[in-house]
Amino acid sequence: MDIREELLIGKPLEPGQEQLLSILLAREFVTRLTDERLFKPAGITDQQFNVLRILKGGPEEGYLIRELRRRIISRSADVPRLVDRMMKAGLVRRREDPSDRRGCLVQLTPEGRALEARLAPLHSALCAEVGAILSAEENRTLTDLLQKLREGIQAGLGRQPQP
Repeated sequence: MDIREELLIGKPLEPGQEQLLSILLAREFVTRLTDERLFKPAGITDQQFNVLRILKGGPEEGYLIRELRRRIISRSADVPRLVDRMMKAGLVRRREDPSDRRGCLVQLTPEGRALEARLAPLHSALCAEVGAILSAEENRTLTDLLQKLREGIQAGLGRQPQP
């Protein structure tokens, strides 16, 4: 369905508006899909899942908060508060960084590792399901175009005057 039809827009759209609305609506659908299939049943958020995946793929000693902040998808996340919530849920633990006492390393607990292991096949199946909507060539084109768009937006943000 055309984006103008779907959103009941009667007026012509300005240049770039259709693309922006399409991206925002697709993001909304992806968020709803992942929330319903993965995160809500597991009792976690998308950001918590992202941290579980980062820690699972990282070094055994864990990551510093600043390193998690650099790796997390949601760049506006309050990572220390997110880690605190995950600690209360028993998914991660903090320990002092032996090389810098001002920092702390965040590690998966056995509970966090088990939750990530339980969700990993569900996540993989969901990714495969979404990936199957488009052909391999269309997926590659979409990924390349989204990367180009991200890079262009990042460059534009870098040119914006700081408030």
